Amino acid sequence: MHDIRILHDLLKKQCPAIHAKRLSSLMTATRALLDGQQLSLTQLGRNITGKVAPKHNIKRMDRLLGNTQLHSERLAIYRWHAHLLCGANPMPIILVDWSDVREQTRHLTLRASVSVQGRSVVLYERVFPFAQYNSPVSHNPFLQELAAVLPQGCCPLIVTDAGYRNPWFRAVDALGWFWLGRVRGDVGFKRHDSQHWQSNKTFYPSANTKAQYLGAGLLGRKSPINCHLYLFKAAAKQCRDKRSSKAGRRHTDRRADGG
Repeated sequence: MHDIRILHDLLKKQCPAIHAKRLSSLMTATRALLDGQQLSLTQLGRNITGKVAPKHNIKRMDRLLGNTQLHSERLAIYRWHAHLLCGANPMPIILVDWSDVREQTRHLTLRASVSVQGRSVVLYERVFPFAQYNSPVSHNPFLQELAAVLPQGCCPLIVTDAGYRNPWFRAVDALGWFWLGRVRGDVGFKRHDSQHWQSNKTFYPSANTKAQYLGAGLLGRKSPINCHLYLFKAAAKQCRDKRSSKAGRRHTDRRADGG
């Protein structure tokens, strides 16, 4: 395929540390994925075209996926890709979120993406065990690796949905980056010009589709962080089957209990 050849030549030029045979196997796996649309070790091997028996191709993919050298070189590939996406933008807006690797598995992906012409394009991602979900054990190394991937001098705005709390925001702050998050639950907020803490829920009745600036202050009583708080309520989506806003919250928000 012509596009595979272009990708091969680009990686060979931009990531010269990747061994030629390893790069060739990586391109073979990429082509097998595009042809078969199935991402598993066995299916990658079976979808490789040629005269070689499937069992030998499966072993080839097994060696590739287990190659520790390739895993150590992945940051170079992400770095090249990030330079293409963010090289001309000193302050990209990066969306960070968790997603399931596969249903019924105990692993999750933490992914950083940018929006390109309305589509989400991955900048960097890493898989963590479910026990490390939404914790500093996964967040801190992820942010450090994301910093290593981004172009030098890049100062992104990290955007997250509800669920990320002050330890995450503080880790983003430590990198000199900006952050934007959504507050969920009962969280305390104290304006700098006030001595009294307020629950974020006290602002909910006045929320509407026009953003309101509530002021600068401290967020969170136990481990407060400086921030600017805004109040906003998105317009209700017109859906035939209206579900509770609480539906699905317990899907990945529960930690493993060893069972």
